[in-house]
Amino acid sequence: MPHRAWMLCMALLAGCAMQPPVDTVESAHAGQVGMNEISALIPQPSRVELAENESFLMPLEDDANPMPAYPAPWLSKRLPPQAVCVRVGVDRDGSVLSSAPAIAPPNCPEPADPVFFATVREAVTQWRYDPALRCVFPDARTREHTVGSCGGYTEVPEAVTLTYRFVFEQKDGRGSVRLAR
Repeated sequence: MPHRAWMLCMALLAGCAMQPPVDTVESAHAGQVGMNEISALIPQPSRVELAENESFLMPLEDDANPMPAYPAPWLSKRLPPQAVCVRVGVDRDGSVLSSAPAIAPPNCPEPADPVFFATVREAVTQWRYDPALRCVFPDARTREHTVGSCGGYTEVPEAVTLTYRFVFEQKDGRGSVRLAR
Protein backbone atom coordinates (compact mmCIF):
# COMPACT_ATOMS: atom_id res chain seq x y z
CA MET A 1 0.00 0.00 0.00
CA PRO A 2 2.90 2.51 -0.24
CA HIS A 3 1.30 3.97 -3.39
CA ARG A 4 -1.97 4.59 -1.49
CA ALA A 5 -0.04 6.31 1.33
CA TRP A 6 1.76 8.58 -1.12
CA MET A 7 -1.51 9.44 -2.91
CA LEU A 8 -3.25 10.19 0.39
CA CYS A 9 -0.43 12.48 1.53
CA MET A 10 -0.49 14.31 -1.79
CA ALA A 11 -4.28 14.70 -1.63
CA LEU A 12 -4.08 16.09 1.90
CA LEU A 13 -1.35 18.54 0.97
CA ALA A 14 -3.22 19.65 -2.13
CA GLY A 15 -6.38 20.20 -0.11
CA CYS A 16 -4.52 22.44 2.34
CA ALA A 17 -2.89 24.61 -0.28
CA MET A 18 -4.63 27.75 -1.47
CA GLN A 19 -4.96 27.46 -5.20
CA PRO A 20 -5.52 30.57 -7.33
CA PRO A 21 -7.99 30.43 -10.21
CA VAL A 22 -6.66 28.69 -13.28
CA ASP A 23 -7.96 29.99 -16.60
CA THR A 24 -7.75 27.99 -19.77
CA VAL A 25 -9.08 29.00 -23.13
CA GLU A 26 -10.43 26.34 -25.44
CA SER A 27 -12.41 27.95 -28.20
CA ALA A 28 -15.26 30.40 -28.52
CA HIS A 29 -17.73 27.52 -28.28
CA ALA A 30 -16.15 25.30 -25.62
CA GLY A 31 -16.62 25.38 -21.87
CA GLN A 32 -14.57 24.09 -18.99
CA VAL A 33 -15.66 22.93 -15.57
CA GLY A 34 -13.72 23.11 -12.32
CA MET A 35 -14.42 20.97 -9.30
CA ASN A 36 -13.21 20.41 -5.81
CA GLU A 37 -14.18 17.82 -3.20
CA ILE A 38 -15.78 19.73 -0.28
CA SER A 39 -17.14 16.96 2.00
CA ALA A 40 -15.47 18.36 5.11
CA LEU A 41 -17.34 21.66 4.68
CA ILE A 42 -20.81 20.08 4.63
CA PRO A 43 -22.32 19.07 8.01
CA GLN A 44 -23.15 15.37 8.11
CA PRO A 45 -25.94 13.90 10.24
CA SER A 46 -23.68 11.06 11.37
CA ARG A 47 -20.06 10.14 10.98
CA VAL A 48 -18.25 6.89 11.63
CA GLU A 49 -16.90 6.67 15.16
CA LEU A 50 -13.46 5.05 15.18
CA ALA A 51 -12.00 3.10 18.07
CA GLU A 52 -8.60 4.11 19.46
CA ASN A 53 -6.96 1.32 17.44
CA GLU A 54 -8.59 2.35 14.13
CA SER A 55 -7.92 4.92 11.42
CA PHE A 56 -9.73 5.86 8.23
CA LEU A 57 -8.43 6.27 4.68
CA MET A 58 -10.58 8.30 2.29
CA PRO A 59 -11.37 6.76 -1.09
CA LEU A 60 -9.03 7.70 -3.94
CA GLU A 61 -10.55 8.90 -7.19
CA ASP A 62 -9.54 7.14 -10.37
CA ASP A 63 -7.48 9.45 -12.62
CA ALA A 64 -9.70 8.42 -15.55
CA ASN A 65 -12.90 9.77 -13.95
CA PRO A 66 -14.53 12.01 -16.58
CA MET A 67 -15.28 15.64 -15.84
CA PRO A 68 -18.61 17.11 -16.88
CA ALA A 69 -18.66 19.27 -20.00
CA TYR A 70 -20.03 22.79 -20.15
CA PRO A 71 -23.38 22.49 -21.98
CA ALA A 72 -22.65 24.09 -25.37
CA PRO A 73 -26.14 25.61 -25.87
CA TRP A 74 -25.73 27.56 -22.59
CA LEU A 75 -22.55 29.35 -23.70
CA SER A 76 -24.63 31.77 -25.76
CA LYS A 77 -26.67 32.70 -22.65
CA ARG A 78 -23.63 34.37 -21.06
CA LEU A 79 -24.61 33.13 -17.60
CA PRO A 80 -22.65 34.07 -14.50
CA PRO A 81 -20.63 31.23 -12.91
CA GLN A 82 -22.85 28.29 -11.93
CA ALA A 83 -21.92 26.34 -8.80
CA VAL A 84 -23.28 22.80 -8.72
CA CYS A 85 -22.78 20.76 -5.58
CA VAL A 86 -23.40 17.04 -5.63
CA ARG A 87 -23.36 14.41 -2.93
CA VAL A 88 -21.87 11.16 -4.30
CA GLY A 89 -22.49 7.84 -2.55
CA VAL A 90 -19.53 5.48 -2.98
CA ASP A 91 -19.98 1.75 -2.30
CA ARG A 92 -17.51 -0.46 -0.43
CA ASP A 93 -16.07 -1.61 -3.76
CA GLY A 94 -15.43 1.96 -4.98
CA SER A 95 -18.36 2.21 -7.39
CA VAL A 96 -20.81 5.13 -7.36
CA LEU A 97 -24.13 4.12 -5.84
CA SER A 98 -25.93 7.44 -6.05
CA SER A 99 -25.69 11.15 -6.70
CA ALA A 100 -27.98 13.87 -5.44
CA PRO A 101 -27.94 17.66 -5.29
CA ALA A 102 -26.24 19.11 -2.22
CA ILE A 103 -27.82 22.51 -1.83
CA ALA A 104 -26.39 24.63 0.99
CA PRO A 105 -26.45 28.35 0.11
CA PRO A 106 -24.47 30.48 -0.45
CA ASN A 107 -21.66 28.20 -1.70
CA CYS A 108 -23.99 25.57 -3.12
CA PRO A 109 -27.06 27.34 -4.51
CA GLU A 110 -29.54 25.78 -6.88
CA PRO A 111 -28.14 26.20 -10.41
CA ALA A 112 -29.89 28.59 -12.78
CA ASP A 113 -30.84 25.67 -15.00
CA PRO A 114 -31.17 21.96 -14.07
CA VAL A 115 -29.12 21.00 -17.14
CA PHE A 116 -25.98 21.88 -15.12
CA PHE A 117 -26.81 19.29 -12.45
CA ALA A 118 -27.79 16.76 -15.14
CA THR A 119 -24.36 17.24 -16.73
CA VAL A 120 -22.63 16.68 -13.38
CA ARG A 121 -24.76 13.61 -12.60
CA GLU A 122 -23.98 12.10 -16.02
CA ALA A 123 -20.24 12.40 -15.34
CA VAL A 124 -20.16 11.20 -11.71
CA THR A 125 -22.21 8.07 -12.40
CA GLN A 126 -19.19 6.86 -14.40
CA TRP A 127 -16.67 7.51 -11.62
CA ARG A 128 -14.64 4.82 -9.85
CA TYR A 129 -12.63 4.96 -6.64
CA ASP A 130 -10.19 2.88 -4.68
CA PRO A 131 -12.48 2.15 -1.73
CA ALA A 132 -12.39 3.97 1.57
CA LEU A 133 -10.81 1.83 4.26
CA ARG A 134 -11.19 1.53 7.99
CA CYS A 135 -7.83 0.25 9.25
CA VAL A 136 -7.91 -1.91 12.37
CA PHE A 137 -4.62 -2.13 14.29
CA PRO A 138 -3.73 -4.37 17.25
CA ASP A 139 -3.55 -1.29 19.52
CA ALA A 140 -3.60 2.54 19.52
CA ARG A 141 0.20 2.78 19.59
CA THR A 142 0.51 0.79 16.35
CA ARG A 143 -2.13 3.06 14.79
CA GLU A 144 -0.19 6.18 15.82
CA HIS A 145 2.93 4.88 14.08
CA THR A 146 1.16 3.91 10.85
CA VAL A 147 0.25 6.90 8.70
CA GLY A 148 -1.41 6.90 5.27
CA SER A 149 -1.97 3.16 5.03
CA CYS A 150 -3.22 0.18 6.98
CA GLY A 151 0.37 -1.04 7.25
CA GLY A 152 -0.54 -4.64 6.49
CA TYR A 153 -3.14 -4.78 9.27
CA THR A 154 -6.87 -5.36 8.79
CA GLU A 155 -8.47 -3.31 5.99
CA VAL A 156 -12.27 -2.97 6.13
CA PRO A 157 -13.78 -1.34 3.01
CA GLU A 158 -16.38 1.29 3.91
CA ALA A 159 -19.14 3.00 1.96
CA VAL A 160 -18.91 6.79 2.10
CA THR A 161 -20.66 9.91 0.90
CA LEU A 162 -18.54 12.66 -0.64
CA THR A 163 -19.66 16.15 -1.60
CA TYR A 164 -18.18 18.01 -4.57
CA ARG A 165 -18.63 21.53 -5.90
CA PHE A 166 -18.32 22.01 -9.64
CA VAL A 167 -18.15 25.53 -11.09
CA PHE A 168 -19.29 26.14 -14.66
CA GLU A 169 -17.79 29.41 -15.94
CA GLN A 170 -17.40 31.37 -19.11
CA LYS A 171 -15.79 34.68 -19.96
CA ASP A 172 -16.29 36.55 -23.23
CA GLY A 173 -18.13 33.53 -24.62
CA ARG A 174 -15.22 31.22 -23.83
CA GLY A 175 -15.09 28.47 -21.27
CA SER A 176 -12.78 28.61 -18.29
CA VAL A 177 -12.04 26.40 -15.30
CA ARG A 178 -11.78 27.39 -11.66
CA LEU A 179 -11.24 25.08 -8.73
CA ALA A 180 -13.71 26.09 -6.04
CA ARG A 181 -13.61 25.90 -2.27
